[in-house]
Amino acid sequence: MYKRVSSKVILFMMGFILLYPLPRVLALQNENAAAALLVYDSLAIGTENEGNVEALQRLLASFGVKLTVQSEGDYQSGSMFQYEKVISLVNEPELPEASRTFANDLEAYPGDFLYIGGNVPAKVKDELSLKLQISGQESIRLSIGPFMEQAIQVKQIAYIAEAEGKPYGKVVSDGNEEPSPYGMIRDGIAYISFFEKGNLSEIAMSYMLKDWLGMTEPSEHYVVFKEIYPFSDLELLVKLADKLYGAGIPFMASVRPVLSNTDYPAMKRYLEALKYVQSKNGTILIHAPAVASTISELDRDLRSQMESFIDVLADYGIAPLGMGAELYWSYDSYYVEKAMSLFDSALLFPNEKLMHKSRTNTSQPFASSVYSLQPDDLEAYEYKEKLMKPLPMDTALTFDFAQNEAVLNEEVQKLIDGWTMFADFKAGEHSVKTAKNSIVSRNGILQINGQSLSLVSERTSIDSDYIYEPEQAVSFEKWFAVQNKLFIGIILIAIAVFAVLFFLGSRMYRRKYFK
Repeated sequence: MYKRVSSKVILFMMGFILLYPLPRVLALQNENAAAALLVYDSLAIGTENEGNVEALQRLLASFGVKLTVQSEGDYQSGSMFQYEKVISLVNEPELPEASRTFANDLEAYPGDFLYIGGNVPAKVKDELSLKLQISGQESIRLSIGPFMEQAIQVKQIAYIAEAEGKPYGKVVSDGNEEPSPYGMIRDGIAYISFFEKGNLSEIAMSYMLKDWLGMTEPSEHYVVFKEIYPFSDLELLVKLADKLYGAGIPFMASVRPVLSNTDYPAMKRYLEALKYVQSKNGTILIHAPAVASTISELDRDLRSQMESFIDVLADYGIAPLGMGAELYWSYDSYYVEKAMSLFDSALLFPNEKLMHKSRTNTSQPFASSVYSLQPDDLEAYEYKEKLMKPLPMDTALTFDFAQNEAVLNEEVQKLIDGWTMFADFKAGEHSVKTAKNSIVSRNGILQINGQSLSLVSERTSIDSDYIYEPEQAVSFEKWFAVQNKLFIGIILIAIAVFAVLFFLGSRMYRRKYFK
């Protein structure tokens, strides 16, 4: 009897475990495991399409995609079959086909496929029952969701005249007021008429990507301030924290790490300011350290220095929850291994200057990845609603930390006056791990090694009297002091004798002259 009962209990428990939903963080990690291949025809350097590949990389990173990027000319036969999803981006449709191998593989590819631009392959046309109208250079109006942008100049565009599937957005040309869909999806096959960095097509692309990738998680808006250093105006940083806290706006601070001399008073004041920011509903991110062109693996152990800084923060009661870095860091195996692997959350900024150590064409995905936007980017578009809804991906309005209070007040007032609801980053699940510390956030609670942190903090004054180098023992100190005094005495006597001789000589000369 007991054996029968036990077996039933075991079967019940096994069924409960299988059916019980996993926590959100595990679901995110499983979604991020999906791999995608991006194949482009040209980087279009020197044209209006330059930067399109990077823009698409940033969008895909914000959805947690593990992306491999390669040119069509470098494509190897059969390689697309290793990926669940494939994207083809055409920047220059007038170029001849770079690889017949890619086109042949595409005909047999069973996975989801997204095509962007002109010269649409037969597979896409057939799957979407697509009929296109090719147009030359003209001005168009693009709208999607609550956004609209007027007068976008396009060099060439293939309008969707007919198609079967789910349409996205509307494109209207100056010569034809009849709107056509911006893009179309049907059974995993998708087509987008055009994509260009710097206009509304970036946002429009995100609406399509979310559905095409099968993402269902709700997204949020965040605020982040970067370019914060130990030598920044820390009193101004404290004022920023007070103003945003008073306005009920949670925010993130992406702060530069200190990789040495962490016992100096300047570092203590830095820690005090960051701890105060954390107490005012601020979240600390660690910004990627500056990279010099002469850096080498022998110059420093980046991982140990990053771990050391994280440990210094943790020991002071500060819980960093992610890393801020330019996009190219996630495509570099050295930076990923030595720094980014310590975090499961990242805020990826646009590339400013590529400084690779060990470049790779496959990105490092994160359980939580936030898309960075400048505040002026959205202001360029018309918005039909009053309350700004979240974009399809987690997005952070990014400000450089102000250099003076006037600029700071202007930026804060803009956030207060805006109709955007900003989320608290630490309300999500984030994890940072070093050999010494495990830092996590869950539902707004910060924990270091399982111990919850108190977010109540008063600033402590840091004594600036600090001996930066210990005094060295000196020999013959008294003898050198006596010697110095002796030399001074001799010099003074010599000056006195010279003065007397000068006086007597002048008198003798004057008497001789008068005679």
